[in-house]
Amino acid sequence: MENNVKISDRIIQILEGHRVEGGYLTQTLEFVRKILGPESFGSTYKTGRELQRFDMQYRYDHSLRVAAIGRKIAWEEGIPEEPLVMACLLHDVGYPECTCFEDLNRHPALGAEIARRFLEKIGYDKELSQSICRAIMIHDKEPCEGEDASVLEKTVRDADDIDRSDAMRIVIRGFHDIGECAAWETRDICRKRLKQAEEEEDRLCATRTAKKLWLENLQLKKSFYGKLLAQMERTEELEIF
Repeated sequence: MENNVKISDRIIQILEGHRVEGGYLTQTLEFVRKILGPESFGSTYKTGRELQRFDMQYRYDHSLRVAAIGRKIAWEEGIPEEPLVMACLLHDVGYPECTCFEDLNRHPALGAEIARRFLEKIGYDKELSQSICRAIMIHDKEPCEGEDASVLEKTVRDADDIDRSDAMRIVIRGFHDIGECAAWETRDICRKRLKQAEEEEDRLCATRTAKKLWLENLQLKKSFYGKLLAQMERTEELEIF
């Protein structure tokens, strides 16, 4: 983790006020809801740089989906379910602490510090807590051969990337890519995305289950952009006599 990572008074108050009873997963879910839930900001919340919190509902929903993917991988691969799901739920809690778009690359370090304090607060196992925090720190890094990380830690990133490559993100990216582009521009974008999908087939995953889910999403992406490309290729000016 970064040295001297500072967190806001808002997070400190949430940590100090955390009194949820129940198991560790229940406590983690409630904590993440308090951190990311839009209702905790209100509709007018903004930071000093006018970075609106409009995306927090998406961020919370995304965290739930990542946790569900993590649980599926845990079941298939025999990875301890509880710490993996907790790490997946916590992986993006640093987002609300970013004060501008340029600051977003610090969300893993901020999230790891928030998670460290939370896990200490609930008395979670120290070794597993360290692993969860490391998972949060590396979840936005590119996977590489020989990486000094456990299967659990790398699986959090796998689960995150799997959700970010699924149907909803294809729609979001497609909207930003295409909008109301001309057919020839859309054709270029489709060819670019199809080429990227081919290149992404070799992505390193920590488990066979994660790789299977990743390839399924790539096939979905190929199907979408392939269909759109075929539609754009049929867009021609007809000569009418």
